[in-house]
Amino acid sequence: MIPIQPVSDESTLEFARVRHAWERAGKQGSDVWQRSLINRVGEWLVERLLELRMQPAMVLDLGCRSGILRERLKQSEKNIPRVVSASFAESCAITLRGHQGPFTLFKKRPAVTCLNPLALPFATHTFDAILSNMALHWIGDRKGALREIRRVLKPEGVFLFTMSGAETLMELRDCLATVDQQRWQRTWPRIPQFPTLHQLGDELFELGFRLPVVDREVIHPTFADTRSLIRHLRTLGGCNPHSDQKNTLTGQQFFTEVQTLYQSRHAPTQKPLPVTVEILFGHGWRSA
Repeated sequence: MIPIQPVSDESTLEFARVRHAWERAGKQGSDVWQRSLINRVGEWLVERLLELRMQPAMVLDLGCRSGILRERLKQSEKNIPRVVSASFAESCAITLRGHQGPFTLFKKRPAVTCLNPLALPFATHTFDAILSNMALHWIGDRKGALREIRRVLKPEGVFLFTMSGAETLMELRDCLATVDQQRWQRTWPRIPQFPTLHQLGDELFELGFRLPVVDREVIHPTFADTRSLIRHLRTLGGCNPHSDQKNTLTGQQFFTEVQTLYQSRHAPTQKPLPVTVEILFGHGWRSA
């Protein structure tokens, strides 16, 4: 097992950097999301909601990039009357609304909105169910976001989510940290420190979610090289959201060294580079 490099407590995630990266990705349209693993995981998440013995009338899709979950929910056998799509980026919200006109955040009961997950613009006890697909690991104050989610859930409402787990991108994290150490005798936080299964379960319990359940699935997609991997992550809105960053240009030689190290450590006998992606699935109920 590759050791997970810890991120310094002094480094925090800046949500403004995440929003900027999502804005850039959202301007490409929804096709980029629909072809990605994010879409497939989202469909699994919707299936989990549909399997529950409940009939939600009001559902929030929190942190969405495209309208895939929205359409799947609206077309499901549960015939959900109202689904609110909430993105972290204005460009994604504009695409979801189906036009390129002026974006208005404050609209009476909007079906699509752009928001800050730490200050949800909804009244307490609004939603019967909240879904969040591969989004909340980008928020530095994850507990703050979970508190807001619990606040806007109705009593006996359910929160279902997917999130990147701690083993995600561990090969890339390992190589970046090693090259940093060799070059500058220190490591720079470049990838968010994703939660472990047990950490997330404990957080849900501590914050008042009843019967929290978290499980995981690990997959290993492959990429031609580290440049194509990083390019793919950026296309999907990935970024380095840490406040503690190297303030000079990294340079191409750095990434050449990362590629060489990655190939030798993690794929010495094959050309495509394996990438670990740990997906955490979970849910919890809001007690009365």
